[in-house]
Amino acid sequence: MKTTLKILGMHCASCALTTEQALKKVHGVKEARVNFASERATIEHDEHVHSDMLVKAVKDNGYDAMTEHEMHESHTSHLSHAGYIDTRGLVIAGTLALPLVVSMFVMLPTILLAVCAWILVVIIGWKFHVGTWSDLKHFRASMDTLVTVGTGSALLWSTYAMFAGGDVYFEISGIVVFFLLLGKWLEARQRMKAGESIEKLLSLNTKTAHRLLEDGTTEEVDSVKLKIGDYCLVKSGERIPMDGVVVKGNSSVDESMLTGESVPVEKRVNDIVYGATVNSTGSFTMKVTVKPGESVLDAIVSTVQHALATKSPVETFVDRVSGIFVPIVIVLAIVTFCIWLFYMQVPMGEAIRYAVAVLVVACPCALGLATPAAIMVGTGAGAKRGILVKDGSALEAARHVNLVIFDKTGTLTEGKPTVTDVIPAEGVLEKDLLSIAAGLELASEHPLASAVLSAATERGAFVASVEGFEVVVGQGVHAMYEGEDIRLGTELFLKEAGVTLLAIDANHLSVLRHEGKTVILVAKGGLYLGAIAVRDRLKPDAKAAIKALHDRGIQTGLITGDHRMTAEAVAKELGIDMVLAEVSPMEKSDEVKRLQQEGKKIAFVGDGMNDAPALAQADLGIAMGTGTDVAIATGQIVLMGGSPLKASDALWLARRTFVAIRQNLFWAFAYNAVLIPLAMLGVVNPIFAGLAMAFSSVSVLANSLRISRSLRSV
Repeated sequence: MKTTLKILGMHCASCALTTEQALKKVHGVKEARVNFASERATIEHDEHVHSDMLVKAVKDNGYDAMTEHEMHESHTSHLSHAGYIDTRGLVIAGTLALPLVVSMFVMLPTILLAVCAWILVVIIGWKFHVGTWSDLKHFRASMDTLVTVGTGSALLWSTYAMFAGGDVYFEISGIVVFFLLLGKWLEARQRMKAGESIEKLLSLNTKTAHRLLEDGTTEEVDSVKLKIGDYCLVKSGERIPMDGVVVKGNSSVDESMLTGESVPVEKRVNDIVYGATVNSTGSFTMKVTVKPGESVLDAIVSTVQHALATKSPVETFVDRVSGIFVPIVIVLAIVTFCIWLFYMQVPMGEAIRYAVAVLVVACPCALGLATPAAIMVGTGAGAKRGILVKDGSALEAARHVNLVIFDKTGTLTEGKPTVTDVIPAEGVLEKDLLSIAAGLELASEHPLASAVLSAATERGAFVASVEGFEVVVGQGVHAMYEGEDIRLGTELFLKEAGVTLLAIDANHLSVLRHEGKTVILVAKGGLYLGAIAVRDRLKPDAKAAIKALHDRGIQTGLITGDHRMTAEAVAKELGIDMVLAEVSPMEKSDEVKRLQQEGKKIAFVGDGMNDAPALAQADLGIAMGTGTDVAIATGQIVLMGGSPLKASDALWLARRTFVAIRQNLFWAFAYNAVLIPLAMLGVVNPIFAGLAMAFSSVSVLANSLRISRSLRSV
């Protein structure tokens, strides 16, 4: 089972790490992952583990927790942050800090400075000290510990010096607390901004529905109470309450929350509609076809939450660093104090000032936010555009991809082929050819089957009644009709049964294939009956998708079971670099593996069940959201709406997100690597250290937000 909790009271990456460890200690918990940026914990556990046991473990560790149900009941935002201070408190803190700033230039009464500093440090900055007390009770250290020890040391020493006679440093402790609170206030705002797209996604589900009663009237019910088979009236401007099918009326529906495409989609009787999409014009009656919690939106939300809960390898590494970061900083501060006091023989107050600078300048928050903040923004921005990134490993895989291989049918084409030519052999009637072909295709699930059946119906051919139907995957189908073996499929499939083609027929087929048409051959009793040419229209943006990848310096490939001539004609029309034709479904993953052995880093884009092995084999699996559940489950990135152009956007998003992660980590590590030694040398003033610490995490969040802004311009 899986449970998600909202964790309250975490202050830095080490808080998330200790919470994670506490949850893992609960008997029956298999895995626990805590995301500091989104303040969410995802726990996988046995059935006997209840949510109250998990909440208790979090509370025993010094933090608070809420279940998903409690969040909904209290209308709490999924990504709300209590923060250290509100706007009113920040104004008061600024007013109290003003005399301390002035005292750096003008002599002011010491008692005034002492009062302002004590109020700022002890009262307004109380959340730091509450966190420190919790840390002490649980024998750990966090950012709060650094702040309390640093500002508290300066405050107590200055108070002592005020009465004993000596230099005071009230401005250091007071101004540092103000800057830290300002930073935390900005950080809370930036975090909410970073999670804005995800928050909107989580709140999209409509609350009520107009359920139709047997007497034709409607009643307003909670959407979660709808059952499969219920009929609902959807009025103009309303959100559709649940996934279903239109049974009466027609309308246009805004599905941009699913696909990222703003153009409304026309809906008529028997068309599928999705929960939370907006009915733009007209009203219609729909029949509910899924249970609450099983809609497409629920699947998207689940995917996004999984991405936030799953840690990439780089995040796991940062967690290990964060776990030992604070204790190391405390040791360095003690070393700094001792060196300055005993070796350099400066006054006690000066030694404390240098140690305080070391404590205050260190920022575990920036390290803790570097990866999850970028993933949160990237995942949210992608979901808004119909690109679902399922886990952090996809981000790392995408940056190395140099070849994108597309499956043809349903990925680059619309997956709705139509018959363009019927070419009976000499002495064979067109209706007889279509009749036998339709009989064979009646039980087939191949995309071309419906095209053949439609052509037979349109041209008045009856459907032959066949026996012993059998599929030979990737080649064709055969059965018995009038006591003879009948076959439909590839040229090779017929040749294996001893069927031969005349030169004139072979030439005719070659012409059709050069036109990019798929040719199906039919035989009966070992004799060639004729061929049926089918053309699947290319998606309108297929050519643009290939160009977009080429513009990013990425090669493209096409893989299909079609004849090589047909595949090459499609590839030429689209500008694709590489063609892998006449490949059976089982061989697709083998072809991907072969190319990987040649040094290619491959992204595979597919939509069918037979694409699942290739999606899994590829360095990056990209599944079309219009495809099968198996393909979607296997892909690391899912493209909603079925546009191949999003493959380029997905790669760009993944690469841009990983670049942001690297930038965040570089600045977080560089910031600490440079400023901590400078603070130990006495170069960095504690006030500057407080300002730098306050804005380090804000800068990480601001850099992460650039992902969303950049994606809008793509």
